[in-house]
Amino acid sequence: MSTIPALVAFPMHGQHKLSNEGYRTRDGHLIEWFGKKLESQGPVLVASRPEPRVLAPVRRYSPSSVAKNTVAASTFIWKLPSFGDRQRWWLDSVNAYHHAVPDLTTPVITWNPFLSLSSAWPTIVSSGVPVAFDLLDDWTIHYAFEGVRAEVIRAYEKLFAHASVVTANAEGTVELARRFGREDVVFLPNGCDPERFNPASTASGPLTVGYVGKIGKRLDLDLILDSARQLPSVNFVFAGPVLDSEYKKPMEAEPNIRMLGDVFYEDVPALLQSFDVGWVPHRVGQGEVGGDVIKTYEYRAAGLPVLTTPVAGARSRGLDAVTVAEPTLHVPWISERAREGQRVPRHVSTLPSEVRWEGKADYILGRLRLVGARA
Repeated sequence: MSTIPALVAFPMHGQHKLSNEGYRTRDGHLIEWFGKKLESQGPVLVASRPEPRVLAPVRRYSPSSVAKNTVAASTFIWKLPSFGDRQRWWLDSVNAYHHAVPDLTTPVITWNPFLSLSSAWPTIVSSGVPVAFDLLDDWTIHYAFEGVRAEVIRAYEKLFAHASVVTANAEGTVELARRFGREDVVFLPNGCDPERFNPASTASGPLTVGYVGKIGKRLDLDLILDSARQLPSVNFVFAGPVLDSEYKKPMEAEPNIRMLGDVFYEDVPALLQSFDVGWVPHRVGQGEVGGDVIKTYEYRAAGLPVLTTPVAGARSRGLDAVTVAEPTLHVPWISERAREGQRVPRHVSTLPSEVRWEGKADYILGRLRLVGARA
């Protein structure tokens, strides 16, 4: 196998996050599959989002945690982030990318639009290599980028103007690409690897409504607390990191809400077996960031019936056993199932073939004209 990279990937964050979470994000899943698909051609070079060098001792990860046929390129720099304006780190750090790609002869895929504002960008453009831009969320409306919105727009303008391939995970990101003139954007929703999940139930005790994912502003806190208070005999389990502190204390104060903290992705399938219902209590409208909900696919791969608020795309993913309901209807829906006094039955079915991450990786590699990939 060649040691020359077959593909250079710029994930939203970096190898430390990928390794320590288990490649659970969209960019992580696709990087895993790129490594498998390109094994005969060369490794995938994963260029981490730059971080302060003082964090290097705590950003270690086991070599065995790195996906097969991928190579991590860390980009630590001596600059320190501003504690008063943490969002600016996305901009202040990007010039460290040139350490990861001093010479470039192979295709590029990025999930981080700020790559186009880095000193590595002229090298990428002048090299003539094809560039794929895979959209995760609409950062022009994402609350995490409010303080650098003008720079987000400038980064999008440069990247959309040059990208060879633009793929989008949801209707909102399709619209984002079109606002920047990319009518050729390809709608490529999220998905899962169905074979990772076991639909056999291990649920016990009270009916369990479970959520796996980040806990923060995308969640409807009023809906969560109201549901727990009105349904004291139901267990509500939340697995994931708390991103916004105002969620932590109110949720922990409810006796029937259990907060598990972050769960490594390899442990998620077993956790889903202990749920009766997969829940998506997301805020609708304000709080939506234009992306797609990965957990819905994973809940269904585990055979769980799903209850979700009517976020964008919830009704149009081709999945069965997904109930889309306004927040006011969630308590009655859960209550009806809790009254039955038995476990909520699994709804096991074969997911549509197009939800598989493998097929999405094939599509992107094909568009990048990588040898052996499907166009």
